Amino acid sequence: MCQPSDSLVQKMLGSVIPKDVTVKSVQPVSSGRPLRNYEVSLSTGKTVLLTLPPVSLWRPLRAEQDMLSSEAITVKWIRDTLAQGTSSVDDTVPSSSKPSLADSLLPLLPTLLSHVQDMHPPSSSFAVYETIQGTSLPFLTTKPTPADHHNIDRQLGRLVRDLAMLTSPTGRFGPVTAVLGTTNITTTQNPTLQTPTTTFLPAILTESNLATTSGALTWSTAFHSMLEGILRDGEDMAVAISYVSIRRHFRRLGWVLDGVTKGRLVVVEVEGDGRGNLVVREEGNEGEKGGEEMGDKESEDEADKKKAKKDDGEVGTEGDNNQPPTTTQDQYQDQDQQHQRLKLASLRDWSSAIFGDPLLATVFSDPNQRPPSAAFLAGFNDDTTASTPAINPEQTTTTTETTGTTETTTPQMPYPLSLPESIIESPTTAPVRLLFYQVYHAVTRIVAEFYRPQRPSESRTHELEARKKLNEVLARLAEKGQGSRHHHRRPSGEMSPAKKVKRSGELG
Repeated sequence: MCQPSDSLVQKMLGSVIPKDVTVKSVQPVSSGRPLRNYEVSLSTGKTVLLTLPPVSLWRPLRAEQDMLSSEAITVKWIRDTLAQGTSSVDDTVPSSSKPSLADSLLPLLPTLLSHVQDMHPPSSSFAVYETIQGTSLPFLTTKPTPADHHNIDRQLGRLVRDLAMLTSPTGRFGPVTAVLGTTNITTTQNPTLQTPTTTFLPAILTESNLATTSGALTWSTAFHSMLEGILRDGEDMAVAISYVSIRRHFRRLGWVLDGVTKGRLVVVEVEGDGRGNLVVREEGNEGEKGGEEMGDKESEDEADKKKAKKDDGEVGTEGDNNQPPTTTQDQYQDQDQQHQRLKLASLRDWSSAIFGDPLLATVFSDPNQRPPSAAFLAGFNDDTTASTPAINPEQTTTTTETTGTTETTTPQMPYPLSLPESIIESPTTAPVRLLFYQVYHAVTRIVAEFYRPQRPSESRTHELEARKKLNEVLARLAEKGQGSRHHHRRPSGEMSPAKKVKRSGELG
């Protein structure tokens, strides 16, 4: 689909701008994300951000259905929740810190002005937001320095933590569109339609019967539904994957996901491929009110830099391999003096939001991405949990029934992690949960290459890398839980996602 014309955009904005205001220009915003964004300049001198669905040739996976509505529902719910004060904010957070949660999140949150959800055809849907001042990280004209990456990573870690403080208002798990439904957002209807429109739910939720229950009662059911969704996407395209092995591992070890009892808000694709989902701008270049609230305190930055000096080799991106393994404080100061430091301004795409386990975010568990940097972990841990026991030393005890002996094992995390149990529940099962999440992300990458192939050489390379990671993770899963027997029981009334419900029109 081509870029919309000025006259078409003028019609779209009819409910947003006064009649005497006209559209002067429409410019695409580079992001590398499926949703299409355009900066619309108005005759008043102001700009707004127009978001359209992906192009019609872009084939979505089951979990990617109706990304436009998912994003609109997510950002509006977050803003409404923060405005209400304590509703859906984790009750383990001290009351004195709840105002600071709003201070941290609101400057990074897009402001929804209008959302039109059309079903005939879905491609005519759109959303309008206040303009986000900033540029997607990969599209910067100058290469960010290690100090910039350190600053951005720390702020991103704080953002992921702050989002995790927001919990499911119904106590259920799953994609935001399923848990919140359509009653939590007021959308503008297209006046040309004869019948009202509603937001449809991702197909996998319909197939697993979760749509009728507004999400899943347990996180294991919700994740099982997501996992089955991507596996069926692969089966639909006859993609060769170890389907039997993956499903067998989940039947054997899926009970570990029941350790997550509270659905927390997670933007799964928080970074995006190549960090393309991160919108950044120079510090001091505040296009919107409250822009200095997120991670701009100089004392916090300096303290964090000192704390992370030993691990700064992880901070750079793929193109930063020629950087020395450590960066001194003096080097940071020299880089800061050379140019204005970059800060996190927002996310370009919020559509992958779910209520579940924060470890499902790709920044934690995508095996094809770099592990979280020291700066990210410092931001996520809020610099106050250094004394909290790390997950690595946590021990679990399993009893082998055949011999009656007791063995103590240490879960192995792919990176050092020190997290409060109030945010990451059941630390002893977290390593195995991470393996399942790595399987999910690896399979998603493989299948996506068949749905949306890139240039042949790149597509083949990405697929082979993902397959290698998948095989490694499956081998590690095969080593887990040997000798222990747990039965993964599903709550009464919930259907297994493996029992596919026929869609309307399907033949038996």
